[in-house]
Amino acid sequence: MRSKAFEVRVDVILEVGGKRVADCRVAKLLLLVGRYGSILAASRVLGIPYSRAWEALVRAERALGEKLVEVRRGGRGGGGARLTEAGRELLEEYLEVYRRVTGRELEVRSTGFTVPDLVYMGSHDPCVEILAGLLRGRGVGSVELSWIGSGIGLAALAVGEADVAGLHLLDPASGEYNKPYIGRYWLEGEVALVRGYYREVGFITREPLSYEEVVEGLVSGGLRLVNRQRGSGTRILLEHVLAGELGRRGLKPSAMRGVPGFENVVSTHTEVARAVASGEADVGMGIRWAAVQYGLYFTRVRWEAFDFAIPRQRLGRGAVKAFLEALKSRDFREQVGRLPGYEVPSDIGEEVL
Repeated sequence: MRSKAFEVRVDVILEVGGKRVADCRVAKLLLLVGRYGSILAASRVLGIPYSRAWEALVRAERALGEKLVEVRRGGRGGGGARLTEAGRELLEEYLEVYRRVTGRELEVRSTGFTVPDLVYMGSHDPCVEILAGLLRGRGVGSVELSWIGSGIGLAALAVGEADVAGLHLLDPASGEYNKPYIGRYWLEGEVALVRGYYREVGFITREPLSYEEVVEGLVSGGLRLVNRQRGSGTRILLEHVLAGELGRRGLKPSAMRGVPGFENVVSTHTEVARAVASGEADVGMGIRWAAVQYGLYFTRVRWEAFDFAIPRQRLGRGAVKAFLEALKSRDFREQVGRLPGYEVPSDIGEEVL
């Protein structure tokens, strides 16, 4: 033991009603968002994925019950993020407590960071990883992938922090995928919606269960769920399914919060399948590909469109052009065609909006 060189790390945590609001990481994120005007820049300085930075801020906001960071539209030079009044007050309070407890200032080194050639933010999909590999083979040196969900991916486009967003958002009213959400995020005319591919989404289980058995088990409390993060297309579809069943029973959609495991949230289809395979959960909604990877059963709910939104002002950039070329390539079509639960349409890579 004497030969061990231990590192001692002290953290200061602020709580409200027993809920953690801020720790050292959240404070540093707030400090850097205030300094750079960007969550993306803050995450890079700290060396953490954008998705982790976003999730940390969202958890802090939920615990406090107030917005800490607000995003501004306008793209590079005009968009970004800034601290709200509550965010500034929380940061000031944290810095004061930190000084009092530790006897020193909270330091964040203003180190430089490398901007990737292409930034993807949005829904998780293995085909996006295939695209990233093809891009590197086409001379795109660095590709950053952030699995933050379809909705947050569109929000990232609105503030100029992403080049491409992958989405599969169902509009329950029309039954249409993705197009209705471009307007809801005030992106009409600003982004091109590019056709991607189709994939099977459904319930992943350890035992063979019918659609009706899964829904009944979730609503009655007999099955434990592993859920996806808010803003993800998979969660929107799941909530649509559960709301329909609850409505038939004369219950309000808010009753779905009583489903066992509803707050057990993960960020990818792989994590959903892993949770089911390990016994942590009995069921989760995900893509067929993930179920196959873990040798699990799959009950289809529907085929869904997985498309890509790209800011029009970035369509001429070399890395974005390479992305579209890779999307249309024979190599990509063949690789996707070999995956279970995928179909490649004839208009892949074409603008649909």
